[in-house]
Amino acid sequence: MANRVFSPYSCQSRNLFVVRNLLSSRFFRHSRPSTSLLYNFPSPQIPNQSQFAPFDFNQVREFNIFPDLRRLWLRSPSENDKKPVIDATEIVQNEAKPDSIIDGEEILCESETQSIGTEEETWSFAQIANQDPEEIYKELKDTLKGENLSHTDWNTVNEILGCFCQSGWATNQALSLYIGASFFPFAAKKFSSFFIKRCKIDLAKYLVSLGPGNEADRFLFPIFLEFCMEKFPDEIKRFREMVDSADMTKPHTWFPFARAMKRKIIYHCGPTNSGKTYNALQRFMEAEKGVYCSPLRLLAMEVFDKVNASGVYCSLITGQEKKEFPFSNHVACTVEMVSTEELYDVAVIDEIQMLADPSRGYAWTRALLGLKADEIHLCGDPSVLNIVRKVCLDTGDELVEQHYERFKPLVVEAKTLLGDLKNVKSGDCVVAFSRREIFEVKLAIEKNTNHRCCVIYGALPPETRRQQASLFNDQDNEYDVLVASDAVGMGLNLNIRRIIFYNLSKYNGDKIVPVSASQVKQIAGRAGRRGSCYPDGLTTTLHLEDSDYLIECLKKPFDDVKKVGLFPFYEQVELFAAQVPDMSFPKLLDKFRENCRLDGSYYLCQHLHIKKIANMLERVKGLSLVDRFNFCFAPVNIRDPKALYHLLRFASSYSQELPVNIAMGIPKGAARNDTELLDLETKHQVVSMYLWLSNHFEEERFPYVKKAETMATDIAQLLGESLVRVCWKPESRNAKKAETQENEKGYQRPMSLIKLREKKNEEKSRPTQQLKKVTA
Repeated sequence: MANRVFSPYSCQSRNLFVVRNLLSSRFFRHSRPSTSLLYNFPSPQIPNQSQFAPFDFNQVREFNIFPDLRRLWLRSPSENDKKPVIDATEIVQNEAKPDSIIDGEEILCESETQSIGTEEETWSFAQIANQDPEEIYKELKDTLKGENLSHTDWNTVNEILGCFCQSGWATNQALSLYIGASFFPFAAKKFSSFFIKRCKIDLAKYLVSLGPGNEADRFLFPIFLEFCMEKFPDEIKRFREMVDSADMTKPHTWFPFARAMKRKIIYHCGPTNSGKTYNALQRFMEAEKGVYCSPLRLLAMEVFDKVNASGVYCSLITGQEKKEFPFSNHVACTVEMVSTEELYDVAVIDEIQMLADPSRGYAWTRALLGLKADEIHLCGDPSVLNIVRKVCLDTGDELVEQHYERFKPLVVEAKTLLGDLKNVKSGDCVVAFSRREIFEVKLAIEKNTNHRCCVIYGALPPETRRQQASLFNDQDNEYDVLVASDAVGMGLNLNIRRIIFYNLSKYNGDKIVPVSASQVKQIAGRAGRRGSCYPDGLTTTLHLEDSDYLIECLKKPFDDVKKVGLFPFYEQVELFAAQVPDMSFPKLLDKFRENCRLDGSYYLCQHLHIKKIANMLERVKGLSLVDRFNFCFAPVNIRDPKALYHLLRFASSYSQELPVNIAMGIPKGAARNDTELLDLETKHQVVSMYLWLSNHFEEERFPYVKKAETMATDIAQLLGESLVRVCWKPESRNAKKAETQENEKGYQRPMSLIKLREKKNEEKSRPTQQLKKVTA
């Protein structure tokens, strides 16, 4: 038994209610000891006078709550018999008289106050605070019917239990004991009903003294756990198995053969035009067997041509094509297609900063962790250097850092183009961030100057981009200006004198946002190239107001990436699906994301692209889980309805075990307007998608591969011819069927249907008005 207990004086004053709650939370620690292994909370301590913290005492004393606080703040039961208790009737009635004195002490309490509990109640509270949660639960379970509570206490207990059901702290704590976040509200409501029906008066009074909030949540939580372990053992077991199947912690252990090797990681760290990729490729070509991992098909094709031209046999493997040279020991591939089963002497992973890409980062993580190579050369900027160091500590690999500087510094021109494209010069590259702007810039430059423009943007096939790059690099033709999107940032060797940013904001699919500093650096760094006719790199903006942001981005240090991307393999999804049978694939992906566990250095990559395709394929019956998984990774523009229609058709034919046919013709000539150009882009995307599917499914199910390859080549050639002839204004891929207006200033946005209707009504009313005027 405690030597001393607190016998507080209180009042019903609304001004001092906060103080009363403060005291109850100060004097009672509501964490209870337990013999259970599930929780281990410290024992409560009821302070005596020597243990009471000076800060707490001063805080209580400062409020002047008790008339004789200095002498009576802590008393033993024996002392209580000798000390007179101050009666509520002795307290000054009006707060407006703060100077009223009883026994020389100031009183701030109103009349009609009463004690919040007798010494017996206080001792009962201490017993409950020290009682094991398991014992409390057993008492509740053995009680057939709870005792009658006052209306006020009943409402307060209900409020406390309602707060517990919505407690974020309790939800998170329950997760660690395999009570899922989606199941917690149901279990908490069942517990609340159980508790309120069997609660005794002393337990209810103690809970009321705590009040709604963290103190009550921490008191109720261990009792709630005991309730759940008895009432919901199957749900807890099922959730535990589901969480274990979605465990993505320690991804470096997924590749045991790579962990068994003593790998050497060489990080070539530097900006663009610094020679880092060149040095890594030299080591790649010197090795007896090597692999080059590219971020783009275009760059893989470029390395494939370069290595073979140097006399080293090299094969090409991308999602759409496989060109295997006999007796070749070198492979140039896209990073998604690299094999983690083959053994290599040297591997090169280009653009390693893509580890942090929100959509594709998992492919670089897989290559870094899983490649079985004696030497792995990483090429990229310093943004992921620290996280690579951490990964190497986890894998036990040796890390060697080689830092580079630009051969020639990048210079920001003090003078912008002042908003006039007539100031463009030979060797310039104007960067815009939408297809519409690219063609508007091209038309404006060719109309107002003597320059001819090449164009490069993401929707063009790699063959067409290479053809446009060759036209621009050739000094013997009239195509001396390049207009490009951010696709120019990687994958092409271009002789660019100056990078001009048409603007520094872009549409991200949801809203207009500023271009990131890392992307600005990547694009601006393409200006100037060692060995070209423009070794010095220049950059500027079209508009003066953008120049400050350009300078700010170039001065800004590289971001320090804290996490890298992960995405589950099919085997992990299959294991998880076994725990939640009869669930659709889109919901399965959401459930996996909700329940997967990750280490602090990793994040789960976005799957919006995958989820949209998965939702579309729900109408296709007969596809297995692995088929749905593979179809969702097909390279398709989810904003192009025609391309999505063809993917749906391919999946339907495959599910019916029919030969998948392209069933699409191509025009005989180049595009004559932007609609035909958009159609060519879509057709090439569909053919490219067919080739990708043929490499990821049974070959006999896609029997028209040769035809698709011929079509892809022909369409790419037609696109190249069309871009040379472009002399029309661009259209949106999803343009609405609304009228457009043309005036001397150029293109205007489509008018809304409401304005169109108002305009028609005005036109109809004009003859009537004219007739009235004539009659008058």
